[in-house]
Amino acid sequence: MGTVTLSGPAPPAGIVVTLTSSRPAQAAVPRSVTVAAGQRSATFSVTTVPVTADTTAWISGTYRGATKGATLAIKR
Repeated sequence: MGTVTLSGPAPPAGIVVTLTSSRPAQAAVPRSVTVAAGQRSATFSVTTVPVTADTTAWISGTYRGATKGATLAIKR
């Protein structure tokens, strides 16, 4: 699971954060996640597959041109 966390509560209409993975074949994420109105966070699934060697994937979220992310370690 991953979590998108905002600096403050989402507006009345909520917000949609676009998600990407630098290694979608090894760590797939949904195209987006919605932070509901008044909430500060939302969770999303990360689907991984077995790998032959330890690797990493950069998982990022973008909203209104601002992108933040984190490194996911994928162990064999």
